[in-house]
Amino acid sequence: MRLALAISHQIPNSQVIDFKAYDIPFPNQGGVDKANPTAFQAQLLKAFDEAKIIFVLTPEYNWFPSAELINMVHQLSNRTHIQLFNNKVFAFCGVSSGTGGRIPTLQLGNLFDKILNVFNLNSITSPKKFEARFIADVLDEQGNSLGNSEFDAGLNDFINYNLNLAKKWQ
Repeated sequence: MRLALAISHQIPNSQVIDFKAYDIPFPNQGGVDKANPTAFQAQLLKAFDEAKIIFVLTPEYNWFPSAELINMVHQLSNRTHIQLFNNKVFAFCGVSSGTGGRIPTLQLGNLFDKILNVFNLNSITSPKKFEARFIADVLDEQGNSLGNSEFDAGLNDFINYNLNLAKKWQ
C-alpha cells in the first residue's frame, strides 16, 4: 500500500484498489459475476474499466507475484471481462521488504503480453519496470517519502515515463 499511495499522490484522480477486502473466487469456486459483483469486485471492475493506465503492484513472494493478483488476472482475462484489458497501458512494480521485486514484474509483463496477444487487444505493457526495495525504509505508511533521493528519483522517472507512454498511446 505504501507504494500504491506514493504513486497516487503524484497522479490526480487516481484510484488505489486495496486488496484487504479481496474476495475473487478461485477457478474451482466460480467466477466474477458482472451482474452481481461484491463491493470489492464492483470497485475493481469500475476502476479497471475507467483507467487508461494501470499500475500493477505486487509484493514478491519467493520470486513470484502474489497469488491474489495472479488469480484476479486469471478470473478477468476471459471473454466475459476481456474489455477491461483493452485500450490500456499496463505498468508493473515489484515490492519487497528486502532486495527483491524485479522477477514478478517480468513475469507479469509476460502474462499481460500473452493476454493482449491472444485476445488481439489494443493495449501495451510498459517496458519500464520498477523495483521498490526496502520499502519501509523509503516510504511511510501513507506513501510519503522518507527522504531517500535515489528512490524518489527512480519512482518519479517510472511514473513520468509511464504517464508519457499513456499519453502517446491514447
